Amino acid sequence: MMKKIFFALLFTALSAILFSCSKTPVIRSTESDADKIYQEGLFYLEKGDLTNAENRFMKVISDFSYSKYEPDANVALGKTYYKKEEYMSAITVFETFLKRHPNHELSPEALLYKGNSYLAQKPSSFFLLPNPAEKDIAVVETAVSVYREFLEKYPEDKNRVECEKKLEEAEAILIEKDLRIAEFYAKKKKCAGVFLRLQHISDNFKVTTEKNQQRIEKLNEKCPQKSKEEYFKIETEEKVEESEYKTEKDENNE
Repeated sequence: MMKKIFFALLFTALSAILFSCSKTPVIRSTESDADKIYQEGLFYLEKGDLTNAENRFMKVISDFSYSKYEPDANVALGKTYYKKEEYMSAITVFETFLKRHPNHELSPEALLYKGNSYLAQKPSSFFLLPNPAEKDIAVVETAVSVYREFLEKYPEDKNRVECEKKLEEAEAILIEKDLRIAEFYAKKKKCAGVFLRLQHISDNFKVTTEKNQQRIEKLNEKCPQKSKEEYFKIETEEKVEESEYKTEKDENNE
């Protein structure tokens, strides 16, 4: 009889433990496993084994979605894609992270890497033909916006200096594009176009190189500062005169 009572109590106790475990996850064990896998991912990322790093971070995200390591794994996964030069995948990961964790301690780093992922897609200068400033550089414009957002949101962040350097690099490409177009208009004696491009530079960027400052001075010499309306009026009159000249020439030839 005593044995039956003992086994009955033991069975009840075990059932209670199993029932409790099925309802409440063992946080300590889960966090430990997540930490271990996350640290393995960081190890592989540092060693350049990007495939294994990606696998580890994905496992943390999928298997330990409620772990405190899940946000960290997302940022690390974005860095992994960045190193793999899979920039659009990196951007998607960083944007998702920033939407879900706008106030996380890793948010500044994620935003900076987002900007870097856009800038990394800038047109190649291979053979310098055509010049990268003359290609589609929408990704550079986006990078500039992201870097400016970073500096506005996180003025005291430890990566501020790096962001400022990246911003300067991106802005230099956009300045080069505007200057090349302005110089093209100057050759065609279309000063309205020159004016608009120089005004765009003045409104949006800070020209830091002496070379570019000299280029702007030469453009101003060719097209002295006037109002936009004055330039367009001059160009309109030139087009009318040119049209009248062609008409008169055609009539004389007849």
